[in-house]
Amino acid sequence: MGKVLRFDAMKHVALLVLTWIFLGTINLSAQVDYVYPQNESFTYEQAISAFDYLVKEYPEVEMVEYGKTDVGRPLHLAIFNANQEFDPQQIDRKEQSVILINNAIHPGESCGVDATVRLFEYLATHRKLFPNVVVIAIPVYNVGGMLNRSPYNRSGQPGPTECGFRGNYQNLDLNRDFVKCDSRNAREFSRIYHDWNPDLFFDTHTTNGSDHQYTLTLILSQKEKMNPVLAEYVYGKMEPLIYRKMEEKGYEVVPYVYGRGKTPEEGIMDFMETPRYSSGYVNLFNTIGIITEAHKYKTFTQRVEHTYQFLKFMTEYASRNHTELSRVRELANEYSVGQQIYDLNWELDTNQWDSLPFKGYGHEQAVSAVTGQAKLAYQRDEPKTFNIPYFRTYKATDSVSLPDYYILPQCYEDVVDRLQLNRVEMQALTEDTLIPGEVYYIEKVKSLNHAYENHFAHTDLKIRRDTQRVQFYSGDWIIPTQQKNVRYLVEVLEPRGADSFFRWNFFDNILMQKEWFSAFAFDDVAQELLDTDPDLKREFDAKRNSDAEFAGNHRAQLAWIFYQSPYYEKTHKRYPVLRVYNR
Repeated sequence: MGKVLRFDAMKHVALLVLTWIFLGTINLSAQVDYVYPQNESFTYEQAISAFDYLVKEYPEVEMVEYGKTDVGRPLHLAIFNANQEFDPQQIDRKEQSVILINNAIHPGESCGVDATVRLFEYLATHRKLFPNVVVIAIPVYNVGGMLNRSPYNRSGQPGPTECGFRGNYQNLDLNRDFVKCDSRNAREFSRIYHDWNPDLFFDTHTTNGSDHQYTLTLILSQKEKMNPVLAEYVYGKMEPLIYRKMEEKGYEVVPYVYGRGKTPEEGIMDFMETPRYSSGYVNLFNTIGIITEAHKYKTFTQRVEHTYQFLKFMTEYASRNHTELSRVRELANEYSVGQQIYDLNWELDTNQWDSLPFKGYGHEQAVSAVTGQAKLAYQRDEPKTFNIPYFRTYKATDSVSLPDYYILPQCYEDVVDRLQLNRVEMQALTEDTLIPGEVYYIEKVKSLNHAYENHFAHTDLKIRRDTQRVQFYSGDWIIPTQQKNVRYLVEVLEPRGADSFFRWNFFDNILMQKEWFSAFAFDDVAQELLDTDPDLKREFDAKRNSDAEFAGNHRAQLAWIFYQSPYYEKTHKRYPVLRVYNR
């Protein structure tokens, strides 16, 4: 390299070369003034400076700024391309795969930041080996959380000595924000994602929850939830190869240890990552997403090393298999456009499981010195291998047929904005129009009684369908479903979708009734309605005769008649998105 960076504590200059010394990638004979501590991770400023340094040293590396994050700093994107082309529109997708790496969404889980700096240095110095892959990386996604640095942010984690905070500047968990986009960060991520349309996506994390021998675990999207074309490829070829090759390299990985009980022996299960999570979000657009979960209780050096080795292997994989990756995604997109039934929700099938060889530790019930009560204690001096049940099959609990169009009123600007952010094809009506179609009524809804990520999200709902002619106006949006982003469209506009806009409170206005009645004035109107509608009178009398409490409540009887009458507004609890069928 020929250069040694000197440490400037006032300017927080990245100790890139010195970090490489620590990582063992290069050896310098020159004397330096500062040795990078083995249990330190990059600060935000150091990480950005590290990539700035790579940009200056290697023409194959570039870094660009997208818009501002929640804390006012820009969201950076580092780019490696051996062909030195950094415009996503100019990349030949038949010749090059695109990988997107996201780091520090939870800045206390920062091993990916350091690992990605190392990866880019490796790619730049071995550029001739990677002509068929473009690697783009967000060095630090949660900038606000990264700046909120402290030795107390990850209790019980043996390094680094300081790390960032899980929440962003708004105290949001950004790995719950990819659909609702409450943060600037999520909005800019959507722009990055759709600008580059990656074939592979990796989000780097650190996990806890149990103790075991593995340093790195992986979360893959559920087979049943993935596009069937992608699922066949990922589960038929990619996943088995990852596990086998990483073990051969001495960096064995296993599925994410998401326990069904207190210890892994009781079994683990796949984590259902709906579109609020990063991998669930990219899955809507047929990108293969994998979450790396380094093990919190390993050293920071080990976590960085294993994350780096995984990213390096997957970059090599993408470069070797670029033609196949491109073809598989093309077929997956074709399948999505032709799909007519979409599953919206799933539940774990506990009647199906695999037997997974698992390297764990012995454990016992010890006595807590703090409480005097029993506690779980792992025995790291007793490594053991045992077979555990692995539950990974999910079954659909809800599905929906695809209409030909959705019609969305223009007044829902927050929804329109997010659809356009995700490159949904839409066209504005040019004149006022009465349109026939299918509408939903929200008959029952259950909501959280406490705030969750800035919302009181709806957890359960029951809908009723009706066919109506609905008035729309010039400027309202007609949205065809025959488009490549149809899976995203269905998941956010169908109210029962696991992370639909309705569930995230974007349509709560419809749940409040606007018109009502005064009992003294409506009494005569109610009598007239009963006199002129024999069917209504028959139903009313039957309810009075069968329900004594109802028969003794003047207001309740008038309300029942009001709700059956034309005076009750059609828009109350009517979901405002119309489903239109041409067939």
